[in-house]
Amino acid sequence: MKLHETSAFRLALKFSGLFSLITTIAFASVYFITVQELKAQIDQELVHELAELTTHYNQFGQRALLQHVKNRQHYGQALHHYYAVSDTTYQHLSGNQFLTSIVRSNKISHHQIRFIDALDIDHGIDDNERLRIASQQLDNRFILTTGQSNASIEELQEHILSAVVIANIVSILSALAIGLYMSRQALANISNINQGLERSINSNFKDQLPLPVKSDEYRELVLKLNLMLRQIGRLLTGMRRVTDNIAHDLRSPLTRMRNRLEVTLLQPRDTKEYQHVMEKAVSDCSELLSTFNALLSIAQAEAGIRGNQWQTLDISCVVDELADMYQSVAEEQQLSFDWIKPEAITIEGNRQLLAQAISNLLENAIKYTPAGGAVSLQVMMRDNAPVVEVSDTGPGIPDKDKTIVVERFRRLDSARNSPGNGLGLSFVNAVVKLHNAHLIFLDNHPGLRARIIFRGKPYA
Repeated sequence: MKLHETSAFRLALKFSGLFSLITTIAFASVYFITVQELKAQIDQELVHELAELTTHYNQFGQRALLQHVKNRQHYGQALHHYYAVSDTTYQHLSGNQFLTSIVRSNKISHHQIRFIDALDIDHGIDDNERLRIASQQLDNRFILTTGQSNASIEELQEHILSAVVIANIVSILSALAIGLYMSRQALANISNINQGLERSINSNFKDQLPLPVKSDEYRELVLKLNLMLRQIGRLLTGMRRVTDNIAHDLRSPLTRMRNRLEVTLLQPRDTKEYQHVMEKAVSDCSELLSTFNALLSIAQAEAGIRGNQWQTLDISCVVDELADMYQSVAEEQQLSFDWIKPEAITIEGNRQLLAQAISNLLENAIKYTPAGGAVSLQVMMRDNAPVVEVSDTGPGIPDKDKTIVVERFRRLDSARNSPGNGLGLSFVNAVVKLHNAHLIFLDNHPGLRARIIFRGKPYA
């Protein structure tokens, strides 16, 4: 991936544009406020000078005022301060004559102070200088005018404009530099992840991604990806094992069926013999269908296909119905069956799936417990969690096999000669996981205790 195509680089461009806009708005606000403040200060100075000249006129009269304005004209021009006095017919009497021309063009004839911005031409100083002018009448005889250059405001405007341009350039370059750095960092991290994923794919998902040292979002991403890779590896391993086991388990009944049919066709036989062979073939087909139905049930439970059948149910009632049904089965096998119905314990779940899963545990307990043994069924609360437990006095499960016995087609050595396809506990485990519960196997000394612990809401 090229650098300019990364999301980090595009984000940096957006950030630089946004920062440039914010900087421009900020400097424009500062400029506007500062200019208005400077204008207000100039106006205050002009009003103050008008007040001084008016006081001088009131104290010393017309001649002294004209002389005083003339004197101010000489030393004020260097400071860009200007003064003028004219009569009410706009005849210039003293001071800067261009001010009188400005007053005449604006027809100032009232006693109130008026402020105007004027662009003076040909007044003997800087060309095109913009002035701030204040003017008022004195005793209906004279018009007194003071002016001050806007050069300080215009100079400030140029400085602020230059600062805005420089700040925008610096902000854009800084944002681009940060974007380049972030993009390179992001590309390096993504490249490491891509290389790790390629190694994992080439190793059939056995290799894991190297974990970053820093505790950041990339470390969290790598942790999740490693978890996903382990899950994919387990699924692929399980799928290969299931495929091998299906081929093995299907080969036996199919081979028996084919051999039996071939032998039957070698010579003519009577109707009774043909009927006997067909019954054996039907039995083999039933065995095959049983295997496929079990696989389908496991797949449906793992996929949560029956997720629309969740309900609040009393697990004690469900187990009580199963106890009534399997008690007679246990007695036929010369086993004692212990069951005491507790008070109501409600959970959220699928009644049919839970009943089938508990039935599988009961069938295994009855099948593998020798005559004279005992099978018990309990529903209880343990650590504020509903628990269903099936225990027996059979051979149990070795500790090394307790975690793998729930895999598809997994059969222990002690169960090789017993009927079954090795899918019963796989189905129980799928239903338990669907209900956000846990299936654990404990020693019963002798025998086994299979315990289902409900700890949360099911994954409906």
